[in-house]
Amino acid sequence: MTIKATKGACTLCGKEYTRSGMAKHLACCLTKQPTESIMDDERFSLHLQVTTRYPSGYWLHLQMDERATFKKLDTFLRKLWLECCGHMSQFFVGRQTIGMQGRLATLLRPGDEIDYDYDMGDTTELQIKVLGAYQGLAPNKKSITILARNQPPEIPCDACDRHPAVSICPECNWEGEGWLCRKCTTRHSCGDAAGYLPIPNSPRAGVCGYTGA
Repeated sequence: MTIKATKGACTLCGKEYTRSGMAKHLACCLTKQPTESIMDDERFSLHLQVTTRYPSGYWLHLQMDERATFKKLDTFLRKLWLECCGHMSQFFVGRQTIGMQGRLATLLRPGDEIDYDYDMGDTTELQIKVLGAYQGLAPNKKSITILARNQPPEIPCDACDRHPAVSICPECNWEGEGWLCRKCTTRHSCGDAAGYLPIPNSPRAGVCGYTGA
């Protein structure tokens, strides 16, 4: 299954870029945005880039209050991208686990990278890099906000290799296949198409019955 580089739109200005292009764009765009009035002029937000640890078209750019906890980031990633059955998750650097109640500011600086795993069985592996730090909070006053997100990757059908896949056969997916276009879904031999999985805009697609709901 081949996934081409995906683009996404900057939520601050609407311009579209690939993941790497978005990183360069946001380094400039974030400096042009008005920050919220705050009493503590040493308060910063972090620009985080979230990708998979394997090649894929899935990525996020986030702005997050540096005083927020890793638990806050964990909850956000679960809700947006990952949660299916309440699996365990962890942040870590090398072999050292990062406590969920710790604050980002105690560990992260621009240029730092950490890893994140969701589900210790069928693991979804993410990499998080701090691309920058900016004085003040995001304009919407939230502790974490999406700056950009990839548009859904167009993944070709495993059966015909001509049309984009729209559903996943759970049985064939175990063999690294089973991503089917609309026509091939109706012809597939594994059973009732009603039992097939949708394809959400998430690296968890096709894993552990994840539907994105």
